[in-house]
Amino acid sequence: MRTRKLTVTGLLIAISVLLPQIFHLIGGPAVGRVFLPMHLGIFLIGFIVGGWQGMIAGLITPLLSFAFAGMPAIPIVFFMMFELAVYGAVAGFLRFGIKYDNKRWAIYPKLIIAMIAGRVAGGLAMYVGVWLFKLPMSPIDAVAASTITGLPGIALQIVLIPAIYLLLKRGGLLFESQSVKTRA
Repeated sequence: MRTRKLTVTGLLIAISVLLPQIFHLIGGPAVGRVFLPMHLGIFLIGFIVGGWQGMIAGLITPLLSFAFAGMPAIPIVFFMMFELAVYGAVAGFLRFGIKYDNKRWAIYPKLIIAMIAGRVAGGLAMYVGVWLFKLPMSPIDAVAASTITGLPGIALQIVLIPAIYLLLKRGGLLFESQSVKTRA
């Protein structure tokens, strides 16, 4: 079970690093800010594997992307680390902690809550960063602008994440527990 979780997490981290590059190749750097491709894999890690894995993946994926491709730029990479870590953690803890998954649409409220929590965490990180480093930007304006710019990506997340989740669930490919069970 651990090996499978590690493999799925690693694969989705790789997708989360590569997907923005594909979007940037097709439409330039602005397309990444519009469609938020890195977020997709992090949400999926949380929903498929678990909250701890989602949180760790959310912390390291922006750094890996920056190391390999130089994007997201500094200081945005640090704000994204907090935002994506909360996305992955909240998605996972809600999915594994609240058991009403037998209902077809149960994934939607969990996704919306995780999306809001991540945006709040990203906004708080931005607020602290702006204050701490005396950056020439208003954190409230930056969060509002990034949310408005990212509305197509948010819509894409609301469509794709539940669809992928439900396909994996029907195929019996979801983990049933966040903890690793051992045999006695």
